[in-house]
Amino acid sequence: MNYLVVSSDAYNSAFGDRRVIAVEVDSRAIYEGTFREPIMDAGTAMLDRLVWVARSALDELVAELHPDRHGAVAAQVRELIGN
Repeated sequence: MNYLVVSSDAYNSAFGDRRVIAVEVDSRAIYEGTFREPIMDAGTAMLDRLVWVARSALDELVAELHPDRHGAVAAQVRELIGN
């Protein structure tokens, strides 16, 4: 399973040596929608599938979210968890 890390720098500084907050990435297809964020060369981040991931489970960098999309994705995740 691939993941898009969505936890903040403050959270990662406090707990990043053990775990991060991430969303699952479906690598099989590219979808767009309210809770879906396409990631070039990686698939689709499923923003409604928020999980804690052990840092040790993150093996390699597969792809990155385009910097122009950081704000929109952060806002959507905050909306989903009740801000």
